[in-house]
Amino acid sequence: MRRPVVRVLSLFLGGSLAAAAWPLRLLEVSDVDANRLVALYPAGPFQLLYRHSVYGARVWEQFAVAGTDVVLEAVEAEAEAAVEYYGLPHRPVRTGGRYRVAGVNQRWGELVVRATATGQRTLQVGRSVLPLFDEGREGHRIRIRAVRAPAGWVIVRQALRWVRGGEQP
Repeated sequence: MRRPVVRVLSLFLGGSLAAAAWPLRLLEVSDVDANRLVALYPAGPFQLLYRHSVYGARVWEQFAVAGTDVVLEAVEAEAEAAVEYYGLPHRPVRTGGRYRVAGVNQRWGELVVRATATGQRTLQVGRSVLPLFDEGREGHRIRIRAVRAPAGWVIVRQALRWVRGGEQP
């Protein structure tokens, strides 16, 4: 009678350990200056939205994740000069009140941006919106990169944030 129970428990524990070790692809957002993890999102398309410091126009940078690289795919802005400022290889095309350069395809291992209330740099991943300059991060360097992490680590980390009164799971 004990053998079947031991086998079932062994299978359950082995399966749990395998699931906990399963690597997830994530978008990691961290505050470099505070040496603190800010957020984790499923790896996928995302946008950085901000107000251009020279032209005052709103800018939308659209990114994809390819392996562990972050790929800039397109840039849009309310002002043509704000797009031209970046010296991208293509001319901006006006569409729906914005100027857009698509097909940029610039790859980086990570992005590091400055979080300021003036620029109001904000990360948008799907429906989630994260103002990078909030919660004491004004003027800080924020790193955005694609990583792989064990599922168990992600679950424990999110549970600890919830228990400490942070975001809801």
